[in-house]
Amino acid sequence: MCKVLLVDDEHLEREALNMILDRNVDYVDIIGQASSGEEAVELTERLDPDIIFMDIKMPGMDGLEAARIIKEKYPDKKIIILTAYDDFSLAQKAIRIDVDDYVLKPIRGKKIIELLQKYYIDIENQSNVDKKNTVYMDDIYSKELFKAIKYIQNNFQGSMTLNDVANHVNLSTSYLSKLFKKELGMNFTVFLTDCRMERAKQLLEDTDDPIINISMELGYNESNYFSKVFRKKYGETPSKYRDRKKEERIKKLESNPLRRGTVKMNGKWCI
Repeated sequence: MCKVLLVDDEHLEREALNMILDRNVDYVDIIGQASSGEEAVELTERLDPDIIFMDIKMPGMDGLEAARIIKEKYPDKKIIILTAYDDFSLAQKAIRIDVDDYVLKPIRGKKIIELLQKYYIDIENQSNVDKKNTVYMDDIYSKELFKAIKYIQNNFQGSMTLNDVANHVNLSTSYLSKLFKKELGMNFTVFLTDCRMERAKQLLEDTDDPIINISMELGYNESNYFSKVFRKKYGETPSKYRDRKKEERIKKLESNPLRRGTVKMNGKWCI
């Protein structure tokens, strides 16, 4: 039997999924239902589901955070995101978390069954399939573009060109370039830069690594050029951004009436 967990803060949504699976698939056992991300994590640890249907927008811990926690601890769990929000930033986060599928609501019952069958087969043949599962997002972007995006997300730290990505997904550079402009409204270079700059902000906030080391890690051989790109996008240099964020955290902590003593920063840690 395939053990399934349903996660959605809307009771009717969970019941609709339950009914679709119960009436059409005889190898499924709905082992539990959760209405929040916290409950989803708890039930995953306790009930050990094979497949999790997960909504994104829920009170408290949302579906993406719950999926991240589950995937980090149980990477073989199949997580299918179901969402009513056609938001590319949410899709990007889902890619980073490595969820197994991302589908827009409303979704037909037939599609639910197809998804279940697909991942049930994967589970049954786990020892014979590639561990790197492809996440299909047919309702949002083309499969080719999604593969390209995932490849960029996993490899943007080093040197990368449009030709490198095109070769990886077996597309011509011209066709891939058209996909970026058509589906994302930006070219490859802008998307790659955005990925690097988002990572740069994380490293500046969470580490004390020198600017030159961060620039090298993100594929920039010249730290001055990295600083120029960062300033153009965010309106301030990397060092000023780091200092500002550090000051904001210190002020926030010092404003806590329960805290005593002077706040000092060590990387992302406040001591």
